[in-house]
Amino acid sequence: MATTTAKQNNPTLVRASARALRIAPRKMRLVTNLIKGMRVSDAITQLQFTNKKGAPYLAKLIRSAVANAETNLSLKAENLFVKSVTCDMGQTMRRYFPRARGSAFVIRRKTSHVNVVLEQRPGVAAKKSRFALIKRQKQGEPLKTQEGSVGEPRQTADSTIEPIVAENKPDQVVKTKEQVKLNKIQNKRRLFNRRTGE
Repeated sequence: MATTTAKQNNPTLVRASARALRIAPRKMRLVTNLIKGMRVSDAITQLQFTNKKGAPYLAKLIRSAVANAETNLSLKAENLFVKSVTCDMGQTMRRYFPRARGSAFVIRRKTSHVNVVLEQRPGVAAKKSRFALIKRQKQGEPLKTQEGSVGEPRQTADSTIEPIVAENKPDQVVKTKEQVKLNKIQNKRRLFNRRTGE
């Protein structure tokens, strides 16, 4: 289903394609536009948390391209970036649905062809992905700031954080809990008793 080749004049480009995916190209492009120019590891993480039908298809295609790049061309996955992702229209299958007076309604099942080009950028310094930094922060490891000093570890979920209490301004009116509750009830009544034309 997926094929991978490398350009002869530039061996750092890896191409992968999946054909006749059972998803409309308009829906697939919503997913492909998310990951253009991203590092491969970040792109796969982004697709894991994207709630779209095309996300698993694209993640599988990128993993296939990375595996072929490592096996056939001896490239490292850390240096691979998504150079371009294109989604083209495939065949359209026609199905028919019966309608009134013996007529038939045409249902068009669209398919799409997806092409991925990965590029190796060995000159780029190996930056830590932001997902890896967030993971380190959650584990409580100290992070280096730009000045070189070690920053404090981020507060974890189990640690207690005291809420910041703002000072009361002199012109601010402090409401009791009963007044707040009564306000909510009145707002609900206004919402559901609203008439058209008012």
